Amino acid sequence: MPKKIMMYYGGFEVEEMFDASQWFASGQYKPRNIEADGGASNVTMLRTKPMPFTHEQLAELPYTAAEAFDYSHLENIDTQALILEPPEDLSHRIRYAYSAFAALNKPEDYYYLYLELADRRFVITFSRDAQSGGNLTGKNAKEVIGDYASQAMHRQAFDEIEALERKTR
Repeated sequence: MPKKIMMYYGGFEVEEMFDASQWFASGQYKPRNIEADGGASNVTMLRTKPMPFTHEQLAELPYTAAEAFDYSHLENIDTQALILEPPEDLSHRIRYAYSAFAALNKPEDYYYLYLELADRRFVITFSRDAQSGGNLTGKNAKEVIGDYASQAMHRQAFDEIEALERKTR
């Protein structure tokens, strides 16, 4: 019999765990080994195959990004250009990040969206319902500046995006 996998759900205010084994047994998710001892997280996990985004969802992303700016300390960033003249195709600017349970047996998948606004680089964290693929929700916006080790992954993503965009010009 497979090992029982207990996971937390909800926000930090919920301190209850539940048996999430079914989500791992089905192959939809795998453990996210990020603990200091190399162990699996009991808060986040990795989706084995993230769902593709529809054209409608890609068109919705500028609004989702603006929502994330509003929820962060960067609410003063002007997102009007992003809304009025969104980039042509945002699909190559999205990277899957991780998944977590928003509620009991209700997984959410989290993504990063990499944007450049007014010659500044930002990474937007947003989520979507893991079962339907809908309900895009902006969570956070961070500026990628300096040479901080904590932002190395985001700098690398911007480098990959720029290389791809150079090839397609």
